[in-house]
Amino acid sequence: MTDSWTIPAYKIRESKRARRMTIKVSSWTGLEVVVPVGFDRSDIPEFLRSKARWIRKSLERAHPVEELKRPESIPLGLLGETWFVEYSISPARRVNLSEQAGNVLVLTGPVDRPVAVAAALNGWLQKRAEGVLAPWLGRLSAELSLSFSRVSVRRQKTKWGSCSAQKSISLNRNLLFLPEPMARYVLVHELCHGRRLDHSKRFWSLLETFEPSARQTAAKVRGAAESVPQWAMV
Repeated sequence: MTDSWTIPAYKIRESKRARRMTIKVSSWTGLEVVVPVGFDRSDIPEFLRSKARWIRKSLERAHPVEELKRPESIPLGLLGETWFVEYSISPARRVNLSEQAGNVLVLTGPVDRPVAVAAALNGWLQKRAEGVLAPWLGRLSAELSLSFSRVSVRRQKTKWGSCSAQKSISLNRNLLFLPEPMARYVLVHELCHGRRLDHSKRFWSLLETFEPSARQTAAKVRGAAESVPQWAMV
């Protein structure tokens, strides 16, 4: 990062659910700082300066939605599927998506608008992920005798999955883009957090009883964000 780079304009949003100050970067909102209600905002500039390198890299990856390219194909590594996308512009007010034989997605409507196209594709991806990831987690839970209380599937910007103290697991829908062994690792990782909510030696020992190559796979998963297309990250 060069010394001349400065923190760009940002928005501040108070959240009742926030426990600490966090930074969010997206194609939709740009740079946003989320703080707890009543937070001392004078601490924000210094916090942003300490995260300047991460902010710059994140902003470079988060291209404006106007720059998004319409995908011609969508490879879902977890499922071993590749879907081909066809577009047909029409006067409709919203983009409609339908599945056709031969793994073809047909999008009709204002398909010249990248925001509308991304929204339609993300809606389709969300349904596919819910239908795949939640049942898979249930099967792994029974197979490995690792319990959880509930599961949600959503888009997460920085994590592939998470587990709360109440054993509530959240899975990133973009796991569909990963190879099966890497996605399975994430699910088993979160199930293990149901027993140990940390990353201590005991946690890794538990995880490695189910995933012998856990540490090597973890390194691959950390670098797997590049397999997620830009439209699935907005």
